[in-house]
Amino acid sequence: MIGPTAFGLGPLPGTDLAAAADVVLSESPLPHIPQLPDRGAGFDLVGRTAALLEIPIAPGPRGWRVAARKRADADRMARDLDHLEALWHGKTDAVKVQLAGPFTLAAEVEMPNGHRMITDPGALRDITDALLQASADHVRDVETRFGTAVLQLDEPRLGDVTRGTLRGATDYETIAAIPEPQETLTRFGEHLLNTPVLIDDTPWLTCDPRTCNRDALAKLLDQDTRIAIPTMQPRELYRVFDEIQIDPAATPIDVYAKAADALLGYAENLRNAREMHQELTVEV
Repeated sequence: MIGPTAFGLGPLPGTDLAAAADVVLSESPLPHIPQLPDRGAGFDLVGRTAALLEIPIAPGPRGWRVAARKRADADRMARDLDHLEALWHGKTDAVKVQLAGPFTLAAEVEMPNGHRMITDPGALRDITDALLQASADHVRDVETRFGTAVLQLDEPRLGDVTRGTLRGATDYETIAAIPEPQETLTRFGEHLLNTPVLIDDTPWLTCDPRTCNRDALAKLLDQDTRIAIPTMQPRELYRVFDEIQIDPAATPIDVYAKAADALLGYAENLRNAREMHQELTVEV
């Protein structure tokens, strides 16, 4: 695992992979594989991840659904990596990869009967196992091309999953909560968990210290959790740390760039994240 640094988290604006790759490489100490949803169907987080699975998943009436055969564009990630390898050859030795986590994937993909995969324990197990294999293969491919791969699991639906607030296929279907996802997530080894909720016993996750539950944050930091925070004034961060009585010098802190509507704005956000991380490194 690499040390604390600055990076981008999620999707980039636009459709030009080469331009996005240039921005990410130029402005981020840890470049990530650009995710460009504006390129069309299948380029979103779930679509990109689903294409890597052995389970065939294709567009359905309400999003993504288990299908009879794999999509024709299942090699899209490999083609993007070929392009990035040509652009980044010899320019970086570490790359962050971003995939949908097992709970978000199971919440967003439907079985052929129209119910979310997360409603069926067997289906949840199958898609988790498929994602484990796909993520290992993807990380290995990236490591072969660039040297080091850092895995990021995006779990935007994890709050709904743990609270039991996912909507079912009908108004009468209740989807049970999964209040303790740690055992499943631990199976993925070292990774950055990008989620809007704080999860106990998580080695590395994103959070905004200004808005998250302070008691939960203090508990995580006491457990030696590494946090990735959005760009902010360092004094805002130190104010929170003073309040929860944690020494920031003893806490590994990454800084991530916020999303932007245009590539130029995203480049500026990456630059700001890098500069904040440098400032934190000097001050602590």
